[in-house]
Amino acid sequence: MVKQLNTDDASDLDEPFSHLDVLNLIHASAQDIPINANILLQLHKELYKFVPVEGGRWKNVDNEISETFPDGTHRTRFTPVPAFETPATMQALCDSLRERRQQEDVDPLILTSLFVLDFLSIHPFNDGNGRMARLLTLLLLYQYGFEVGRYISLEKIVESRKEDYYESFRLSSVRWHQNQQDPFPWINYLLSTILAAYKELEDRVGVVTTGNQKKNNQIRRFVEGRITPFTKADVRNACPDISEATINRALRELRDEGIIVPSGLGRSAKWTKL
Repeated sequence: MVKQLNTDDASDLDEPFSHLDVLNLIHASAQDIPINANILLQLHKELYKFVPVEGGRWKNVDNEISETFPDGTHRTRFTPVPAFETPATMQALCDSLRERRQQEDVDPLILTSLFVLDFLSIHPFNDGNGRMARLLTLLLLYQYGFEVGRYISLEKIVESRKEDYYESFRLSSVRWHQNQQDPFPWINYLLSTILAAYKELEDRVGVVTTGNQKKNNQIRRFVEGRITPFTKADVRNACPDISEATINRALRELRDEGIIVPSGLGRSAKWTKL
């Protein structure tokens, strides 16, 4: 059995979920929520607790993402992973994310984009995949220190750019099953969505010095005072009130500005001031 899904299924923007409860959980506890298969099932179950749909289970029928034209004809946009392969594929996706985060060899925004693209391509639930994808985007952004979603609704920006959402996913899902896809249309779309959120925030409140900016400055002062190479652990010891995500982001910014250079990968890397 194959479940036909209209493109509206990819967005889930008008369905009566317990979305606010999950959103509030992410707002309050993002740093304490690991991303693994069991957590994804729990979040999906919470999302569906007030509707007559069984949440918290992987899909039990094969599905395909299609669109309907005005003349009533259909076109398949993408055929996701079969239902029987979904549990193992989701486990592999979460394991891959954990490994890449430990190695710290992929930019966080790129890694977030790739994870969400794979999640949508797997389409692991019977319903709610689009909504879950955006909640996971928000969760990953929070964990990496990008908190614009606390003030600006990413959902509304996605809603205003539906066609870009569908088209970028269509382009980046071509040859996904052969691991030969071009992820850049989707990456560009998601990054432009995040940028639009920051621009909207700036339009609303102007350029302000946030708590994170103050913490970045604290890390910069630590680096300016270093003569010998240092590790991330040295930064944590010097700035114990600053989160891991903020430290990671500050070090990346300093690296991109040409102020420091790393040697080695992951947690054992040493940083040298230029």
